[in-house]
Amino acid sequence: MQTQDRYFLTGGQGFIGAWIAKQLLLAGSSCVLFDLKPDDGILAQVFDEDELRQLERVYGDVGDTEVVRKALDASQATNVIHLAGLQIPTCRSQPLLGARVNVIGTLNIFEAVRQSGGRVKNVVYASSAAVAGSSGDYKGPIADDTPHVPRTHYGVFKTANEGSARVYWLDHGIPSVGLRPLAVYGVGREVGVTSGPTKAIKAALLRRPYTIGFSGQTAFNYVEDAARIFIDCSKAAREGAQALNMRGEYLTVEEFAKLVEREVPGSAGLIRVSGGPIPVAYDFVEPGLEKLLGRVPHTPVADGVHRTAQRFRRLLELGKLRDQDLAT
Repeated sequence: MQTQDRYFLTGGQGFIGAWIAKQLLLAGSSCVLFDLKPDDGILAQVFDEDELRQLERVYGDVGDTEVVRKALDASQATNVIHLAGLQIPTCRSQPLLGARVNVIGTLNIFEAVRQSGGRVKNVVYASSAAVAGSSGDYKGPIADDTPHVPRTHYGVFKTANEGSARVYWLDHGIPSVGLRPLAVYGVGREVGVTSGPTKAIKAALLRRPYTIGFSGQTAFNYVEDAARIFIDCSKAAREGAQALNMRGEYLTVEEFAKLVEREVPGSAGLIRVSGGPIPVAYDFVEPGLEKLLGRVPHTPVADGVHRTAQRFRRLLELGKLRDQDLAT
């Protein structure tokens, strides 16, 4: 009889997924990564070579209902962490593809869990702070249950997923937690509107000029904190369909750039900030997450920048620091 939790992690080769897989591996937890096709690009930045060989992976299209059902069934997983999705730029340029992956893909996950006969205990999935509108749409701090008017297809898709999760709880009793990070940074962040701060750290180490394409204040979440929160929510979620804010640490993009300059001597003047604020509010509070977990990890941004730079330095020494993302 299976007693230990076994995780089915979609988007496991991606940024947050790689760090979740890393923490699960180090904890000795069983995990199956599900992704579209083999790609070690991000995993090789997060895992050492011997760790990478230990990963259990299966491949398939999250938008294909039967493929998802069969993969989840074969995994014999007890917990699902669902991260597979396309970011704001792709959803803007290809909304039909964005909906297929982000909305239909999420429905496929919940449907496969429903058909698991109760083996899967819950679903923790990536929603996003992009469900919110811009800061001007709100007065005061933004609570978990504040009404939202998202300004991107991506945000609309994530809002739809939160609604679907609620209906799967009401109709089928599937517990879930949707988490709403904003600007997540750390090793492996290469795509998306808010990937610029991480790319700035890499560019500074390589002594290259780089412009972060948005400005103003936002909420920064360090990736190892985000990974821990997803795992802890999977352990804690027992009932309901919760959609919860992740507060992060508030500071301006300009202040983040100054922290990068402080961390990387000789990089002064290389990192610039351009463009307006992202169309997503940042003044979130997280009482639901605090109630569910008790303690929510919050690494100060200066510490997160240091840890990210340290890992990038190590990859640079090994000749494994990818720089293709700096061109985008």
